[in-house]
Amino acid sequence: MKTVVRATAFLALCALWASDYARADDAALCSISPSTYASAKTEYPKYKVAIEQLENRGIATWYTDREGSDEHTKVAKRLIEACDDSTRLTTVVYGLPNKDCEAGYSSDGGNKDSEEYETFISSLADIVGDRKALYILEPDAVGLLGNGEDSCAEKYGYRDNLKSAIRILSKNLNADIYLDVGFWRLANSVKADAIAKIVRNITSAGRVKGITLNTSNYRGTRDMVQMCTNFQTAYGSKDLGCIIDTSRNYNAYTGEEWCNVRSGGIGHPPTSKTGIDNIDYFVWVKPPGESDGECDGDGHTSDAMVGPSAGSFFAKEFELLWDQGYFVKEEGMASVGSKSGVSTGAIVGICFGVVAGIVLVVGGIWFKRRQSSRPIGTNFAAVA
Repeated sequence: MKTVVRATAFLALCALWASDYARADDAALCSISPSTYASAKTEYPKYKVAIEQLENRGIATWYTDREGSDEHTKVAKRLIEACDDSTRLTTVVYGLPNKDCEAGYSSDGGNKDSEEYETFISSLADIVGDRKALYILEPDAVGLLGNGEDSCAEKYGYRDNLKSAIRILSKNLNADIYLDVGFWRLANSVKADAIAKIVRNITSAGRVKGITLNTSNYRGTRDMVQMCTNFQTAYGSKDLGCIIDTSRNYNAYTGEEWCNVRSGGIGHPPTSKTGIDNIDYFVWVKPPGESDGECDGDGHTSDAMVGPSAGSFFAKEFELLWDQGYFVKEEGMASVGSKSGVSTGAIVGICFGVVAGIVLVVGGIWFKRRQSSRPIGTNFAAVA
């Protein structure tokens, strides 16, 4: 009896710990749903449950100049209103003039020069105030600076604009700032040394907590941990930690494609409890289902799917990301694809139930036969 009581108490303690763990994850990072998801749930009702799962776990909010005049300030204000003071606001800052200067898929935006960019950043800083914040700065920028002095990034002033952003945002002592770094720039020591030099120069402008890897990409977590280690080695310090964008990396793609990769899968949900020493956060930076671009030009491989313009909801990609990702593979949730209406977890459960039923039936038959084969005893007391 004591053993049963102890076991019950232990299970209760585990349940309490698990609950606290989940609440800590939920409370740590806060964001608002991507604007594309509201219309997607209406247009594609079969995705509604899946999309709501993602909304509940939290996708980083993009503060960008690509969504029309003053829309970015409205987004920032909605974020403040939606998130409790105890949470950390999770924000991707994406507003450099002439951003994405190499590929050009996301180059549009309202900020035309450094002055407008500084106003854009200052507006965010004023709205957030001294709230706890997690900023991921300018996807692709440092990676493009890695192309050298003649790069389009240097031509368009990425370096100085990043310094301005850091200087302004780091005035909030509760802000954790991470510079986005293209992981491919850390693949060998020569490239990593060059990036470390750029990061050291840019971070001289203010407080920076680390770098972000795998933004809007598909590489596996294990590979990104190694890239973080490569960076820290080149930087000569572990003072800067790393964030990994796990939004589409469940299947650990290793090819060269970056655009609407058909083998992607939604990865581990956002958390600060990564269990990895040099990884500070897993974050969903790229909203799963938002297109990387048309992906129909030269330089793309057969791994890419032709899609709508960058940032638009891409139904086929969302379907594949969900069906091939964490929620279906790890949590046993239902697929949304047309070929499969039952999840792997559900199939396993059905099979288990069938096997259990067979065992019970066979066991019952055996028990009845055993009972009927026993000799009938005689009650001598009654005969006498």
